[in-house]
Amino acid sequence: MSVLSNPLQRLKRKLDPAAVPVLVVEDHDASRRLVMELLRASGFGNLYFARDAEAAIGLIAAHPPDLMIVDWNLPGMTGLELVESMRCAALTGDARFPNPQAPIVMLTARQRARDVDQARLAGVDEFVIKPFSTASLLRAVANALNRRRRFITSDAYVGPDRRRRKAAAFPGLGRRVEDVAADLAASAESGLRARATDEVRQLRARLHAPGGGVDRKTVNTAVTRLIAGQTVAHDLRMRLIERAAASLNQYVSLFGAGAE
Repeated sequence: MSVLSNPLQRLKRKLDPAAVPVLVVEDHDASRRLVMELLRASGFGNLYFARDAEAAIGLIAAHPPDLMIVDWNLPGMTGLELVESMRCAALTGDARFPNPQAPIVMLTARQRARDVDQARLAGVDEFVIKPFSTASLLRAVANALNRRRRFITSDAYVGPDRRRRKAAAFPGLGRRVEDVAADLAASAESGLRARATDEVRQLRARLHAPGGGVDRKTVNTAVTRLIAGQTVAHDLRMRLIERAAASLNQYVSLFGAGAE
């Protein structure tokens, strides 16, 4: 029980599973029943299912799910093709998919690295390998709902941000413009805050020193330095905007239409 409690407990602190509409798309009856029973035992009560992608599309339009659990190897249109169609609706406005950003958990017996990559490129949030354990399925469900990633829309990719690590782990052009700007801003803010704190600390030390006190000249000097710091902060903000624009231009020039 302890294996399941952590992700599910975190999930239940943020939302009520009973109120989350979940669509299970699985053609294998035994697997589908297992998935739905596990979800029901974990508190999910708004469950419905489809045996193929075509039936799922009809249900999605009529009852938009907040979570989908989709088997890869569906008859006819595959689960992967269903995911791709749903994600593309964010660009095309396809009325069959009212919420193209809904999290998707992919079920499959495939476990090669290239299969996982293919699912990620299609826009899958979580990947569960069959035969799955109760813990692995519920952990994937909890993560898909509880750890929502930013939704990316571009000509090359539509889906949840494929980066799971923090932005600082991606150097150079592997990072996005906003990551670079945020780091620069944080660094500059830290430096300016340190300078202002040092000025105030020096004034306080003089006030509390034996026979201490400060004259008007000392106060004026400190105020002048703080105002100068404010000016530097404003100038730095403008330089950050310029750097972000230059970095974006460099990225687009290198990747062209494939830029995210």
